[in-house]
Amino acid sequence: MIRINPGPADRPSMAVPTAAATVDSMTGPMTDPMIAPAGSPVPVPLPCLDPAAVTRTDRSAVVGVRLAMLAAGQLQLAETFLASDVADLHAGIHQARKSIRRVRSALALGRRALGVGGRRLDAELGRLCRGLSRLRDAQALVEALQRLRDKAPRELQAILPAAEAAACQRRDRLLQQALARDPHFAARRRRLRAASLRLQRLDWAALRTADITKAAQRSERRAAKAGRRARQKSSDDESWHVFRRRLRRLHQQDSLLAALQLPVRAEAKALEHQAQALGEAQDDAMLLAHCGRRSPFTPAQRALLRKTARERLRDARGQ
Repeated sequence: MIRINPGPADRPSMAVPTAAATVDSMTGPMTDPMIAPAGSPVPVPLPCLDPAAVTRTDRSAVVGVRLAMLAAGQLQLAETFLASDVADLHAGIHQARKSIRRVRSALALGRRALGVGGRRLDAELGRLCRGLSRLRDAQALVEALQRLRDKAPRELQAILPAAEAAACQRRDRLLQQALARDPHFAARRRRLRAASLRLQRLDWAALRTADITKAAQRSERRAAKAGRRARQKSSDDESWHVFRRRLRRLHQQDSLLAALQLPVRAEAKALEHQAQALGEAQDDAMLLAHCGRRSPFTPAQRALLRKTARERLRDARGQ
């Protein structure tokens, strides 16, 4: 087992590098938000790699250790984001979920070498992420309405302020209820710390460059398959949602490959634009989903929002 955090007795005497500094030492200067998302509440250090452990490791296994360091840093970021002040917590939840997904992308790159322990950790992180999804969706609904301000027809613009206010009230109520059940998100943060310990115990030294390359190719095939299915079922929101998730996973893995100084697909930049377009379409699908019986909007607001969301979805999906 490769030790990511040296114990007190064998910790080398050196300053713990920040996330950005650690990545710079691997890849040169980077501004990739995968490594240090904008708006981080405080600088979060990545765990130091014990130099003695590296010398005991076969040279070809170092790539696994470096991937472990990146994943460990993202778990620390997730915990920090969930400790944000209440005023910043909506953004903190979003960033925490992104960090958790990046760790899951790293685990997927090592899925064969990391074995059952890696799969179980991935499942736990998936549960953590899904447990925050309702809170994130509530904030995303507010943001989707805000993005309509300059694009909406005049009749919709007239009701947008009231619709935004209703969505904000719902969002804040859901957050208050969540914090009442889990004050300061302490339980979730404990689960993240436990996940960090489990991540350290995985056999990252068994991971080779060939394993990572094959896993990335698998992600590319899965994304392509999901894209074909979504286009065949152009009116099926779930198919498009799966396609978007798989594109996001592929984009995150491209960023990891770049951080590890491994070859990145030539289509990586185009993929980023495609994922962004699908994200905007997902906003419209979510807006449409919130125009049902349990909608925070009035019947008149729902009618206008539903009409706009359907039109935008048809355009985005080429229907």
